[in-house]
Amino acid sequence: MSHLPRETRSEADAGLGGVHRFGSASESLFRRLYLRLSRQRAAQIDGLQARLSTLQQRQQSQSSQLERLQAIFASLEEGIIVQDTSGKVTMMNRTAEAMLGGKRNFWGSALGTLFEQYRHVQTTSAELMPLGESDELPLNNRIVRAQLSAIGDESNQRIGTVMILRDVTHDALALRLKDGFVAHIARELASPVNVIKLAGELLMAQPEDAAVNQRLLDKLLHNVDMLDQLALELLDIAQLKAGSLDVLREPLRIEQVVWSVVNGMDAALSSRGIDLLVMTRGISGLHVRGDDTRLQWALGHLVRNGADYGREGGYVAVAARGEDRGGKRYALVSVSDNGIGIKPADMPHIFERFYRGDAAQAPRGLGQGLFVARAIAQAHGGFLNVESREGVGSIFTLGIPQVAATG
Repeated sequence: MSHLPRETRSEADAGLGGVHRFGSASESLFRRLYLRLSRQRAAQIDGLQARLSTLQQRQQSQSSQLERLQAIFASLEEGIIVQDTSGKVTMMNRTAEAMLGGKRNFWGSALGTLFEQYRHVQTTSAELMPLGESDELPLNNRIVRAQLSAIGDESNQRIGTVMILRDVTHDALALRLKDGFVAHIARELASPVNVIKLAGELLMAQPEDAAVNQRLLDKLLHNVDMLDQLALELLDIAQLKAGSLDVLREPLRIEQVVWSVVNGMDAALSSRGIDLLVMTRGISGLHVRGDDTRLQWALGHLVRNGADYGREGGYVAVAARGEDRGGKRYALVSVSDNGIGIKPADMPHIFERFYRGDAAQAPRGLGQGLFVARAIAQAHGGFLNVESREGVGSIFTLGIPQVAATG
């Protein structure tokens, strides 16, 4: 039983009621505040997630675009090299890498020197500003036209460099040929023409009843053969350029072709101290269909080539055999020598028209013999390959499709 007076109890009840009402009001207020804050936080989280999703989509799009760009660069015939301001290579496509022979070769090449020439340039006048004129540079046994350009940002500050490379080896060689071809032919013609003229004058000066000067006649005929060879080579070049090199398709025995060449060249090689060896055992059954004159010319050029690049007292060996290659039967004729061999830098170019390699070692001639010889082999449906080691010698292999013997 309470001992508080009635007035006191009423005041206490009123106070407790006020506290209860305040508590209820506070609870409602805090609930509303909590719900509002929760909604705001949820909205913020949703916004952050949406922005994160957008950023991820942009990153994926940029990555996809970068991959497509790299794929495009990789497929270009031109070489592309991208560098930062310090010169570090950030991207190099396959073409550029092949031209350099590997990424590690950049700073030791003419491209590294080219970058250093313009390293000091810090500002640009455009997003892509050429640095100097494009220039032809030697690069890994090639001639490359290189254009260096600075990449600029919105404030015209250099942020990188791009190099565009184009292999102009064939163009440069063609230009040199255009400039020197007429003079070269004139020199080649001058020697046999002068000899023929001199021999003719000496023969004319002899009495009518004098004995035949066999030595002068041999010299005269040899130089006529040289002129005939030059004329044939030029004619074949013209036909090859026009795409009209036609070869006969007559039944031939490879043994016959080999001996025709050997018998016609043995004496000339012996006079130069070079032995001509022949290995034809078991080849009497090798038959082909082809052009006897052109096959003899191609094989004769290979023999002559082996002698021209051979050593004094060395040899040129001709061997024939049959062999299956790629499911097809070929008659193969190999011409080997123990001469100076072919330099690795010259190997990719020896079958190119007018390529002569080291001019100091090259014999007289127009320099397109191997080009024509390979074209003759290909016109017969065959091939002409080479293996060589510098200082050891070379082996050229002429292959012509074999056919069954005809009655």
